[in-house]
Formats: sequence, structure tokens, C-alpha cells
Amino acid sequence: MKDSVTTTDGRLTIALSEKLTFEDHNNFRELLKLVNSNEHRSCTIDLKDLETIDSAGLGMLMIAFETAEKAGMQFQLAKPQGQVEKLLEISEFDKVMSIAH
Repeated sequence: MKDSVTTTDGRLTIALSEKLTFEDHNNFRELLKLVNSNEHRSCTIDLKDLETIDSAGLGMLMIAFETAEKAGMQFQLAKPQGQVEKLLEISEFDKVMSIAH
């Protein structure tokens, strides 16, 4: 997993690229600290450059959503493509959180 973090006007954007798998859980935990910092009003995880995700990666996205919700932040996933979009659809993530296409 590669990531890029930007903050603008109280909005946290985390752009993920390449893959999000079990091997990335330690790095993802560091990103969760940003979500849990209470410094932002909203969090968007940009998935447009994420090529593949496994079940652990889906779990990490769910944990990010729950962390943001507990912190009182708006949360959304943005621009999923290909295999990532299909797995989010199969897992019905859109019934739990906002997904912007």
C-alpha cells in the first residue's frame, strides 16, 4: 500500500494506491491515528488508484469508518475502480457508508 495524506479546511483525504491487504495493517493503523485525532470534520479515503483489496483490506476500511464515526466525522470512500469497486458492491459497503463514484 502506498498512501498520500492531505488536509484542507478541516477535511482529511487519504489517497491509497496499489493494494490494500493484510500485510498493510501496521501502516494502516498509523493512518487511523489521523482519523482519530479529532482535528478534522470529515475523512475521505480516495480509492481511485487502488488496484486490489482483500478481505483484511475491507476490514481496515470498515475500521476506518467506525473510527471516524466515533470521532463524529463525516466519512466516505471515493472513486473505487475495478476489482475494488466490485468487492465493495458484493460486500454491500454502500449500505453502511457513503461511496462517491
